[in-house]
Amino acid sequence: MSEYTAQILRDTYEEMTAQAIAELTFTTDLIGGQPADRAGIEAFCQHQLKLAGDELQKAVARILQEEIGEREVAAAEGAELKERESYGVNALRRDPDACAWLGDWQIKACLKCAASRIGLFVKTKGSKGDLAELGQVRAYGISKGLFPNHIRLITEDGKPYLARAFRRFMGRVNTPQGAKSIVHDSEFAPPGCRLAFEFRFPPGKLTEENIVAIMACAQQVGLGSAKSLECGKFRIDRLVVNMNK
Repeated sequence: MSEYTAQILRDTYEEMTAQAIAELTFTTDLIGGQPADRAGIEAFCQHQLKLAGDELQKAVARILQEEIGEREVAAAEGAELKERESYGVNALRRDPDACAWLGDWQIKACLKCAASRIGLFVKTKGSKGDLAELGQVRAYGISKGLFPNHIRLITEDGKPYLARAFRRFMGRVNTPQGAKSIVHDSEFAPPGCRLAFEFRFPPGKLTEENIVAIMACAQQVGLGSAKSLECGKFRIDRLVVNMNK
């Protein structure tokens, strides 16, 4: 009988996989899509509505009770369907020290989308499973923090991104229940913010050429929310690929 420790299994995985390290800078606003908790709503009221003290707490209570969710609004004259309004407050994810971060799943989703758009999964059987199931994204370098799956956001001068700022987004969709006006205030990080991540993947079906193409296209796919409004675009300043042959 043989016994293997967690470190041995970890080392085995790393010996079996290749490595790509990407250091990037956002070129458009990164939009948070996480529904805000009470702390996020307090930040919105403080930094966007410029409230403090009792006024701030009253506004937080009102938003929690009245403005998160849906409500009916007056329909235009002659309209057959009642219109409903859906709105709320979204935030960036934050570590306990208030630094904003992106999840490893968000970056992997971006890489999967880029790989799909270049036709890799159709051309190379098994490549989707190698990327999505055996591949791993984790924080690297400047983005390392409390958790390896939290890829921390860093300011242009190398400090954790702690600032709070919000943008309003408006739109309209049709649903079986009638037309809806979508209105939300979402936290964002401005262009110039940076992060770094490591992507480990099994070599073979995924070649170095594939990885370079995926990373090149991922810049246009973008990260975060409101990507249809060209938000979340980034520039990869440095890409290192080690195929571990």
